[in-house]
Amino acid sequence: MKILKKEKNSIQIICFPEDVEVQKGDYLIAEEENGKYALLQVIDVNYAQTPGILEDLLRTMSLEKIDTNFIDPFDTNSFTLLIKDARIVSTKIRAIAEGENLIFGSSWLPSRFKSFIRKADINTLYRLIKVDGYRKINIGKVSGQDFYINAEAFDGRLTIITGKKETGKSHIAKIIISSLIEYGAKCIVFDINGEYVNLNKNKLGEPSKLANKIKILIPGENFKVTIKDAGLKVLLDVLEYVYNTPGTSCREFARIWHTIEHKKMSLTIEELIEFIQRASIHESVRDALISRMLALKSSRFFTNNENEATSLMDEINSIDDGTLIIIDMKSLIPITRKIVVEYILSKLGSLLKDDRIPPIFLLAEEAHLYIRNTYWDDLVTRMRHFGLFPIFVTNQPDSIPETIYRQADNIFLFNFTNENDLDFISKASRIDSESIKSIVNQLPPKHCFILGYIVGDLPIVVKVRDMDIQTMGMTKKFFKERKSILIQRML
Repeated sequence: MKILKKEKNSIQIICFPEDVEVQKGDYLIAEEENGKYALLQVIDVNYAQTPGILEDLLRTMSLEKIDTNFIDPFDTNSFTLLIKDARIVSTKIRAIAEGENLIFGSSWLPSRFKSFIRKADINTLYRLIKVDGYRKINIGKVSGQDFYINAEAFDGRLTIITGKKETGKSHIAKIIISSLIEYGAKCIVFDINGEYVNLNKNKLGEPSKLANKIKILIPGENFKVTIKDAGLKVLLDVLEYVYNTPGTSCREFARIWHTIEHKKMSLTIEELIEFIQRASIHESVRDALISRMLALKSSRFFTNNENEATSLMDEINSIDDGTLIIIDMKSLIPITRKIVVEYILSKLGSLLKDDRIPPIFLLAEEAHLYIRNTYWDDLVTRMRHFGLFPIFVTNQPDSIPETIYRQADNIFLFNFTNENDLDFISKASRIDSESIKSIVNQLPPKHCFILGYIVGDLPIVVKVRDMDIQTMGMTKKFFKERKSILIQRML
């Protein structure tokens, strides 16, 4: 293999098919005798366009057509065939390395004629990916060998997992979450499809190794809170952002709340309704507030019985060595779902600020369905300093604000074929758009392109491993069930 040319941070390498077998995402090393080398990532492989190739191909096809014996006394045909079949490997310069030190943005170039080009093995990549930590997570395979990331790379970081549906996003999210729990971390999952509730069972239906660390909270059933516990701020946010209550009505509600507190009366929905009915306020404000209080009551998320109420702090602190709290929201209507999320995020913020719970990971699938727009920046900036580390999972990349992508530390990209999705990801990711578009749109299912801090800013394509627990991420199919019925009838 030899270097053909360089344009900006791209290098084209010319080679013969048998020189090396490379796939998109693989790394090549262009090394000189002094030990300095360029780390090149393959983004595409094409045929070399040699002069007269069209004429040669037509001549070859014509000879095959007329079935003529081709005489080659000097055996030059094999030589010319080799040239015609030459490849151009398009690569991007990811870094320049001296020993085990990476230099990003260097203008150094390896020699066209003296450099030796070879495929980088997994051990070389491990030496170059210098991420602090020793808690290893087996995420899958690279070039047929196990590939590990560090659990510490999620600590204090923002992580985004995205790709089109049925490519393996939820699967890798479960690998990450279950591994964090095994290392003693505390995690909360907003589960809108009921995909995580069976993580406590292995594939045989027996208790998994996480069984004692998982708690499933179903809002309205085993997860209820009191109005007093929710507090005025949460209720005002619910009124303003969930029920679109005008500012005037919110101010009147706050005044009534403070009146009840001043009189040291019990804060319940019924008490609030009674005060609103007797308050000296405009009739339209009264009707608006009463209708919203009745809606809150009908959500069944709030209770007046303190013995029936759930303490989020106690649930989080109840197990020392790793806790996974799954908020099962699959049966909730969208408005109740937003109320629950408003309460949990607000509560987590105050608990973390007062150091009443340790730092916690938050996994949110399709968060745009229940997290309001104004909460994104709060989650990523302010709450991260308190110890809330989000992991967002979505199949609609444009549902997450572009500014959030720019602040993401770790990105797990699965296959996208839609041009608009690729354009959006390309603009927001930490590497060039050409690499994203070339590699991501041809990723097979359960293959992931990992970017960012977690791989030391060396993007890597990984085949995600299987799990020994029930992941429940598969889609139920109508004809699969019909097929089994048909087979039973035939028997």
